[in-house]
This record gives sequence, C-alpha cells and structure tokens, in this order.
Amino acid sequence: MATEHAPTTEPAIQPSSRIDLHTHSNHSDGLQAPAALVAEASRRGLSVLGLTDHDTVAGIPEAASAAGAAGIDLIPGVELSAGGPDHEIHILGYFVDPTDQAFIAALARLAARRVDRAERIVERLGAIGVPVTLARVRDLAGTGSIGRPHVARAMIEAGHVADVAEAFDRFLGSGRPGFVPRARFTPTEAVGLLLANRAVPVFAHPLTSGDIEATLRLLVPLGLRGMEVYYGEYDPETRDRLRAIADRWELVPTGGSDYHGPGFKPGRELGAPIVPMECVTRLRLAHARLGAETNHDRR
Repeated sequence: MATEHAPTTEPAIQPSSRIDLHTHSNHSDGLQAPAALVAEASRRGLSVLGLTDHDTVAGIPEAASAAGAAGIDLIPGVELSAGGPDHEIHILGYFVDPTDQAFIAALARLAARRVDRAERIVERLGAIGVPVTLARVRDLAGTGSIGRPHVARAMIEAGHVADVAEAFDRFLGSGRPGFVPRARFTPTEAVGLLLANRAVPVFAHPLTSGDIEATLRLLVPLGLRGMEVYYGEYDPETRDRLRAIADRWELVPTGGSDYHGPGFKPGRELGAPIVPMECVTRLRLAHARLGAETNHDRR
C-alpha cells in the first residue's frame, strides 16, 4: 500500500489509554507470532489490541490466551480485501466468531485466491527483470495467508529494493508494473460475509479506496458500521477530515497502526496513532446492537 501522507510523530500518552485496533501476525503477512505480538503490545503499554489478520482467524486463540495472561483486552478481528472499480477496498471485521465454520470455509477460499495472485505477481516481476522465486515467497509466508508483503520481503532479500515501502511504491502498489488485481470479491460481499458472522464491518484506511463518498453510499445501506479514522500513516489534518466524514455518516470511528512488525513502514509502529477510548466503547455498542438485530430477525 503506498503511503499517502507523511508519518506523524505522536505525543506521549498514558499507557492505560493506548489502543491499537489494526494489527497483523504471522498467520497472515505480519512478522510476529500472535503471542509475540501481544507481548510487544504489553511492552508498549497497550490496553486494547485488535488482531486483524488478512483472510484468517487462525491466530485468534493464541492471541486471546496471551492477552488474557497479559491483562490486555483483545478484540478478535479480520481484514478482508475486496476489489472496487479502480482501487482495492479493505473491510475490517471486529468481534468475529472464530468458531463459525461457514465463515472459516469462506476465508479459506479467499486465502486460496491469495496464492494464485502471488504466483501471478512473481511471474510479472520476472517478466520485467525483477526476479524472485515463488518458493521463497512461500517460505516467508510460512503457514500464514500469503500476501504482497511476503513478495516485498523476497524482493528485499534479492536486492531489488531497500525496503517494503519501496517495493510497493515502485512495483507492487496499484498501477505499478508488478501489480495484479485480486480475483473478484466485492466490498458488498465482504460486508455481507462479516454480518453473517455477527462481526462489525469497518471501512479500512479509506484513502486507498479512491472515492470515499461513493464507497460509503454503497456500503452504509448494506450494513457498514464504522470507518478507520486514526490510521497509522495519516496526519492529524487527515484524521480530522475523516472523523468529520464518519460523524456525518454516523459511523463508528476506529483506528490503528496497521502493524505488521518492527520497521515495516514509517508511521506503522504498534500503538503509533492515538485512538480515543470512545472508539472502543462505540465499537462494542455496535456489536451489541448487531447481535440484538440478528436475534430479533430469528424470532
């Protein structure tokens, strides 16, 4: 994902108020195991942590166990990547039920599409003289859900780029020579899949979606409940603008670093953005209301 704003330096805040609702473990494209991620969150004084791996909930049990021992409030989540008309649109789901077998099967189908996409990206990179091997990309992914950051790390090892940000900016981001669009999975389908699981759908890092208002006009009537406002790479002015949009649409504002591991990208360190506790409170309320609506529909 290309950086759209310069990273910001956040003032110090009290440990008891530190929140990060957007993180990834090595069950998708993060660097750390769930327990190690929780340990890092504890070291940094976080009180609330959202684990939102791409297309998988496999890391949630380990993270929940570690969070319980560390006294951290873990919010189980997931991040779904969908294709918009011109840009990718990512939808976060909060308070997912990781035991929902229909949901797990749907995520497995999405993960399989990720492998196909990685193969095509590797082929495209080879064709433009930036070779990496699919075997190495798979090794870097391990048992996790494969993604473009794994390709980026293989490119770094091969000496093609200096860091992940350069890999995305020059080769892997939308419109770049190594970019391959996802197999068709729409934002509408993503929201529907999350609602069927009784998870709260939230519009992730909206600046990468192209037309924010058009996306909201499409998804809010279908059940979108929130929008990411306090995102790691966004400057204070951008966060204020997005908060105004969220308020106008009566969406829960959320936030997080989009942490993938130490040194992943500027502005994306764990706990970097200041996320108000109000966001967690409203997210919980949205989840309770969603559960009440579902129960009412079943009567």
